[in-house]
Amino acid sequence: MRLRLPGLACVLLAGVTLTGCSLTRPEEDPAFVKASAVEGRVDRIERQNEAVLDLQRQLEAAQVEQRRQRGDIEELQHTLKAMQQHERDLYADLDKRLGVFDAKLQAQASAGAAVPAPTDRDAYQAALERLKGRDYSGAEQALQNFIGAYPQSALIDNAKYWMGEAYYVEHRYAEALDAFQRVVKEHPDSRKLPDALLKVGYSYYELKRYREAREALARLVKGYGDAPAAADARARLKHMDAERR
Repeated sequence: MRLRLPGLACVLLAGVTLTGCSLTRPEEDPAFVKASAVEGRVDRIERQNEAVLDLQRQLEAAQVEQRRQRGDIEELQHTLKAMQQHERDLYADLDKRLGVFDAKLQAQASAGAAVPAPTDRDAYQAALERLKGRDYSGAEQALQNFIGAYPQSALIDNAKYWMGEAYYVEHRYAEALDAFQRVVKEHPDSRKLPDALLKVGYSYYELKRYREAREALARLVKGYGDAPAAADARARLKHMDAERR
């Protein structure tokens, strides 16, 4: 019996020891508590980083939109300036053309060159004076009367051309196109043909018929490359290339 007691005591002692160890809960283990705390901090940091990234994405999107809007505003401002300049150029071009033509008529008269009969020339000159004075409705009526009264006049092609100019400066582009095309079709030998072709192209452009505008301007450059109007046609074609039209 004395030999068996120590063995039994050891067994009981081991059982007590093992039982004591199994009673410790995981959440009370210092290592577990520390790991859980670290894991919580990592989660919070990740959530904060995600929030920062989201704000950064929103800021970048706002900056992109702001740049797009700024670009739209700049494009509108550029278009407005171009339209205003186009309007000024339009009136300047009309005044220049009228002045040049009037000077040619005066030079022909002074040199004793053959000129139309005084009656049709006077009527024609009166119509041009209305046009130079920007009395467009009066000029249109006077030119229309001239065309009806003097269909055989040597100035008939010029009258039809200036009728188109009167419509054009009033932004009546469809009527201007018809008038300029009449010059091209009915007076193929006219000195006004290059100018009429140029304004055919311009009228098509204003009507947003860009393919026909290019065809008319290209015809002018190809057929009358040395004419002053051809330089204007090349400039407009280059402008259309820049506009991708």
